[in-house]
Order: sequence, then structure tokens, then C-alpha cells
Amino acid sequence: MLFALAVGVISVPGAKLHYVAEGEGTPCVVIGSSVYYPRTFSPALKKRFRFYFVDLRWFTPDLENDSPKGTTRQSLSDDVERIRLGLGLKKMVLIGHSIHGCVAFEYARRHPERVSRLVLIGSPPDFANAAYDAAVDRAWKTASSDRQAIQAENWKHPERFRQSPTEPVVEDYLAMAPKYWANPRYDAAWLWRGMTIHTELLKSLYSVVFQPYQMLGSPASVPVPTWVATGKYDYVIPASLWDRYRNVKGLRVTTFANSGHTPQLEEPEAFDAEFSRWVGAVDRIEK
Repeated sequence: MLFALAVGVISVPGAKLHYVAEGEGTPCVVIGSSVYYPRTFSPALKKRFRFYFVDLRWFTPDLENDSPKGTTRQSLSDDVERIRLGLGLKKMVLIGHSIHGCVAFEYARRHPERVSRLVLIGSPPDFANAAYDAAVDRAWKTASSDRQAIQAENWKHPERFRQSPTEPVVEDYLAMAPKYWANPRYDAAWLWRGMTIHTELLKSLYSVVFQPYQMLGSPASVPVPTWVATGKYDYVIPASLWDRYRNVKGLRVTTFANSGHTPQLEEPEAFDAEFSRWVGAVDRIEK
């Protein structure tokens, strides 16, 4: 079955955030990019859920000022609230991949009544702190010698990954395939085609906004039912970061055995089954 594709924009101060909507069923908002993320979720999953793929500021083509000044966890949460209102949703499943999962969590922390459930994919509970650094170091030491050799070779020849126009963020991402993907030679260039990237704004997330970052606080807790999807071969956000949080009430962690940083693309059938089970289970509880 084919589903009608809807596109639109949501106005926020200083920007217009583009979105793509497809599928039917429970509304699921994927924040980050309206270009990149639709490519990572399977058509099969869109037969059961209504997905809204929405830009955040660093990926929208309609941005008045790309200065990161004034970007905070609160301002990002305000943008997500404007997204919810712009889509006309009373409540939503909120989904964030990688650093976007941190944005999603900060929104859920502030507006738990608006989030029926939270899905974090390859997102760090700890970032730019001692726990994160130790986990990354331990994980990479467990990587196979072949994987480590491929990574070393990639750094020797970064010109292999040069895009046109040149975009250092993308080049680094492609060169780090051994750390991002179960297949250390995976070519992810197709995911980035057609993307608008505001580099300084994106970099500020990692270097300022979420540095340092401890997502669950102390004592650890989640504001809404939360499912975390991790990959065994993710060496950027290692699955082991979540080990000490696995018993937190309302939190479920799944590690996909044949995935890296993006299990919804690397293991779509297994991911779809777990996603559907999680959302369905919470639906039954709410009813």
C-alpha cells in the first residue's frame, strides 16, 4: 500500500523548519532532518505509524542566522514545542537519533504530558564527561584489528570522502564508517545527498549545548516511558553507556547485534518489530 506524502514548514523565530509526513496510525515525530531521516526508516514501519520527519535549525534551508549564539537546551525544547503545535498534535511519540535524542529527552523532561513515549536511537546518556570518554575508549579497544586498520587507512586518505560542495562534517562522518556502521566499509554518502548543513550551529551542540551532559540525572529517572535502541558495533555512542541505567523504571534498552549507530536502517526487520512492540505495549497501558 502506498501512502500520500505531505510536506510543509513550521515557523519558529528566525527559521522555517521543513517537514515530510508519511504513513498512517499513531503520530511519531522524528526530529533532526526532513531529508536524512526518512531514508533510514523502513516503508513497512510506515504502514503502521504516521511519521513526521522535521528539520531542526542546523539542517533547514530556511535559516535567517546560522550563529549558535542563544542556542540552549531550553531554546531547542521551545522549537520542539512549536513543532508539536505546528503539526496540530495533542500528544506524540517523540523520536531522536544520536544527538537529536538528547534534544528529544530535554523536551520530554519539560513537557512529559505531551509525549506518550520516547524513542532514543544511538543517543548518549552521558556525553563529554568521564563516563563517556571511558566507554568510548573501552569499546574501540574491543574492535577487530581489521576494523581498526580500515579506520587508520581512512584517516590517511580523507580525500576519498570529499563531497561536492565540500562539507567537512560529512567527510568526517563518511571517513568514520568503521566507528559508525556494523559494516566498516559502508558508504553513507547517499544519506547526506540534498542536505543543508549549518556547520557552526551543528558543532555547537556537541561543543557547547550538550557538553558536559548527563541525561538521566541523579538519581537516574526518565520523564516518560523510554525505549533506547543501541547497536553492538556503535563505537561513537557505545551501547555500554546504557549498562548502568538498564534497571531504571520506565526505561527499556535494546542492543541490536548486527548494527552500529543506526539500527533502524541496518536491521530494519528487527528494529521494526521492537519498535512496534514497544509502542503497542504503551498503547495498551494507556487504554
